[in-house]
Amino acid sequence: MSLEDQVWTEKYRPTTLDEVIGNEPQVNRMDKWTEDNSMPHLLLHGPAGTGKTATVEAFCQDRYGDSWKQNLIQFNASDSRGIETVRNEIKSHAQTSASAEYDRKVIYLDESDSLTSDAQAALRRIMEQYTDQTIFILSCNFVNKLIDPIQSRCTPLPFRRLDNSEIEELITRILEKEGVEYEESAVSAIVEHVEGDARRAVHTLQTSVQDGKLTEDIIQVVGGQVEDEVVEEMISDALNGEMENAHELVVTEVLPNVTDYSRFVGTLMSKIQDSNELPRDVKFYSISQLGDLERNIMEGANPHVQINSYLARLPVVRYSSIPTYEGQE
Repeated sequence: MSLEDQVWTEKYRPTTLDEVIGNEPQVNRMDKWTEDNSMPHLLLHGPAGTGKTATVEAFCQDRYGDSWKQNLIQFNASDSRGIETVRNEIKSHAQTSASAEYDRKVIYLDESDSLTSDAQAALRRIMEQYTDQTIFILSCNFVNKLIDPIQSRCTPLPFRRLDNSEIEELITRILEKEGVEYEESAVSAIVEHVEGDARRAVHTLQTSVQDGKLTEDIIQVVGGQVEDEVVEEMISDALNGEMENAHELVVTEVLPNVTDYSRFVGTLMSKIQDSNELPRDVKFYSISQLGDLERNIMEGANPHVQINSYLARLPVVRYSSIPTYEGQE
């Protein structure tokens, strides 16, 4: 049995655009380009787990048929983000002709927002020079990190997180194909947990099925989150200057369990917003700082340092004057 057959995220990756769930307007637009040789370069942008890469691969299978793998060259910019990669590897592939009877091939550059500014400038020139034989499809999480000349040369396709009904459709489709007995409550628990992330939904589903069954009492939510009560206690300890207790919770409860720091920051935001210990102006300021916390972690900063740094600021903010928000009650 191949790895693709064992891992459900690969086994159930769509093979045609008709199989893609969610983001229907964007998928429909791409479907119209499967037979259009003059199609533009594309920029797929949106959160992780929304199906950008899966949609590109399904598009290429529809467009190129059996020769799709020969006509799709994939790069992950987070692995090689410098200008030399663009000048050497990407340019080399952009110069080559498409396989079989096709005039243009696809170069797919995933996580293109990881490219340096110099690399992006070089990429822009290559996109202009080799457009006759290459369709560039870029994907990213943060479109504002791409330089304007690249954005202006691509047709943007925004991808959103799937809604609950779409995640449920994805999960039940796989359960039925696998012949798994399941409880609706267990499916609902996964749907609520993954918050529109299709990739996490499939991964969570596979790790939660035991002995051909999916039941609420055996479901294993592997998304890596902290109990709400722990987050509330951590915030309360920090606000009251009990930093040793707050730090212990970070070390013993947060760091070992959290894998999705964006969701963790969202939980922090909701708990600070609901806190009865903070006046309104301090809540506003504390919430405004969460953007820096999330960005720093997403860009590779140490979560241990970043979370403790944020918590250490809470008691200072609580007992300080905040001119920006003065007078707001």
